[in-house]
Amino acid sequence: MNASVPYVPTPRDVAIEMLKLANVRPGEVVVDPGAGECGIIILAVTMFNAVGIGIEINPALVRSCIESFERMGLRGKAYIVWGDLFDFDYSIADVVTLYLGSDVNEKLRPKLSRELKRGSRVVSHDFEVPGWRPISTIDVNGPFRTHRIYLYII
Repeated sequence: MNASVPYVPTPRDVAIEMLKLANVRPGEVVVDPGAGECGIIILAVTMFNAVGIGIEINPALVRSCIESFERMGLRGKAYIVWGDLFDFDYSIADVVTLYLGSDVNEKLRPKLSRELKRGSRVVSHDFEVPGWRPISTIDVNGPFRTHRIYLYII
């Protein structure tokens, strides 16, 4: 199932708050479906000492991620998968970060419910996951608007 989601990057301060809210710990695996230019993955690796895996369908954005990883020396800690976010096996993830839209979140929810291990965390920027109740919600004030982050624990 190919979901068309426009590329809109998560602001750096919002991404940091997402990773903090998810309580990312060293060595954990953070997966970002619809990774764009892999900003969240880079932060997860460089600030939280996690392993980061982005999933991206746009080949130009995949190339951008690879170039960033190589330039920053993140080989072996940051990865990008070129493909559809609905085809990825999420069982490896400790944390999943979302900025996809509620409709895509709703379609992805059954797959995440099946594949994520108990205790895994899902953080979503601005869009709830319909059918799940967040255990925490925070607002991050930006220069132009307020961003809401939802935390779910499987």
